[in-house]
Amino acid sequence: MPRLSPRRSAERLQSGFALIAVLALAALISAFLIASALNRNRTDVSNEREQRNMDALRQAKAALIAYAANEQWQKYKSQGTDQPGALPCPDIVHDGTEAEEGDADCVGSTANNMIGRLPWKTLGVDDLRDASGERIWYALAHNFRKLTGTTIINSDTQACDTPACNPGESQLTVTGTAPASNVVAIVFAPGPPLDLRQSGGPLQTRPANHADPAYNNAINYLENFSLGDGSHYTFTTNAISVDGFNDRLLVITQAELMAAVEPVVAARIQRDVGPLVQAYFNKWGAYPFAMTFAAPPASNTNYKGASNQNQGLLPLTDDPNWFKWANATVTQIPPGTGSSTVTSWNCSINSSPLQAVCQINYSGGNGDRPDIKLQIFLQNANTSFADIPSPITAPEDFTIAKNGGGTVSNQGSPYGQWSASGSRVPTMAFATQTAVVAQTGVITYTGRLQNAYDMNNGVTITIPLPTPQYLPITSSNSAVNPNGSWFISNQWYRQVYYAVSPGYVSGGVPVGNPATCSPLPPTPSCLTVNNLPPATNNKQAILVLAGRALNGSGRPSGLLSDYLENANLNGAATLVYEHRSGSPTTINDRVVVISP
Repeated sequence: MPRLSPRRSAERLQSGFALIAVLALAALISAFLIASALNRNRTDVSNEREQRNMDALRQAKAALIAYAANEQWQKYKSQGTDQPGALPCPDIVHDGTEAEEGDADCVGSTANNMIGRLPWKTLGVDDLRDASGERIWYALAHNFRKLTGTTIINSDTQACDTPACNPGESQLTVTGTAPASNVVAIVFAPGPPLDLRQSGGPLQTRPANHADPAYNNAINYLENFSLGDGSHYTFTTNAISVDGFNDRLLVITQAELMAAVEPVVAARIQRDVGPLVQAYFNKWGAYPFAMTFAAPPASNTNYKGASNQNQGLLPLTDDPNWFKWANATVTQIPPGTGSSTVTSWNCSINSSPLQAVCQINYSGGNGDRPDIKLQIFLQNANTSFADIPSPITAPEDFTIAKNGGGTVSNQGSPYGQWSASGSRVPTMAFATQTAVVAQTGVITYTGRLQNAYDMNNGVTITIPLPTPQYLPITSSNSAVNPNGSWFISNQWYRQVYYAVSPGYVSGGVPVGNPATCSPLPPTPSCLTVNNLPPATNNKQAILVLAGRALNGSGRPSGLLSDYLENANLNGAATLVYEHRSGSPTTINDRVVVISP
């Protein structure tokens, strides 16, 4: 073999070094690309897991809010619909439902009764899971649990009001990178189990057997939470997963929940409560006077109207001593027979048995028979939702005794003991609107008494009276008030303002055409409602759902500005009201028209 020249040998050596360099560079590039791919995959996987967690949590949150406002779904599930805004209890029997509602697991007010898994079947959603395959967990503030007769849920209900809570404090407290207050519920993506023993925590164990107590122990799924004093849960949030903490959570605040519930409540007031208010008008020919606005008391028994008060709170009292028979009067009227004169009378209302008793003295002899008008008054019939009492016993069944004692013969129907056949026929009728004055309703009887001689110049008339009753609108009993009991039992009346045209309260005289009113100056008769088509200037009676406080005030409050906004604050003077339009940060009042 021929020998290479020194030059050729050097070239070959250089070529070998170049090849080695190229190969090394290629290896470095390949390693870099592989490392980059691995890093990118880890990031992508982390982002994907985070997205799956948040998607599941957002679905759970939306489903809970929708459930609280969805009357039709609850009806479909054969559940009660008398608590708009109520949330289902957590699932602790692991079948996707709140089947435990009503037992000790959802009745108590302590926080450890209020956490479990999302009741996905009750909500009507899929069996939501986080990125690790775990079911979504769910914690609920006890004030918002669906428990008729125990919880009272309305725009003013806060997340915590137990003695252990300070004003404005939540039973569910969320701290960390995304703190939240007034939290009514939290949903959690628990992530995979962790070994927290090095930091003094547990080894999270998650048995497949649902009967195992560890399966329902939150400590095996959630981190960084505290039971506190037994009335609070405190949870911590982090922006990213870190050692010892991999939970993800979303909160539902009171404001978020009520923003969805209040429009539904306004619609239910229109449908359920409006006709109950109108029922009073249909009976009496006018609307009742309002209660003067004040810090709304809790019990509707205290909601008593005031004479000539056209705006304020609904007079929803059910006080048995407010609407009652007050007194009775006797007046002699023509023509009568002979020359008899009523010389004196005295009437009283007895409570047991309930009856009116009138002693009437009159002069004359044989054939002298005076005609009288006997009226019995109902007190506060127009300052409450009073019902017209059932018909009183027919006149021929009234008891009449003559002076000095002794019975009076029955003269036959329709005269009874009033008079003999052929005399003036007694009549009985409730007074119309024009007679409902001075906070009273009145029932009137007219008739002719038997002759003075036979009666020893006087008689005692006893009339049995029915117990005055209130209309169904005042009752929280669903058997009495099947459509509107939810309104009373959850105290939504505390956020409802009531306004009536001056022409349509007791004794009022509508200006212009009663069907359309007269909204024109100088004597406006009906109410104007802006932002609520169709024609808005002919309203006889309206309700205004104030909704949650927008100015941060504590309620109940005696300031109307803590409830109403914009034109509604001056409606009593201007008769002009305003339905919510635009941003709810400036006005969230919703007007419900009663008529027309």
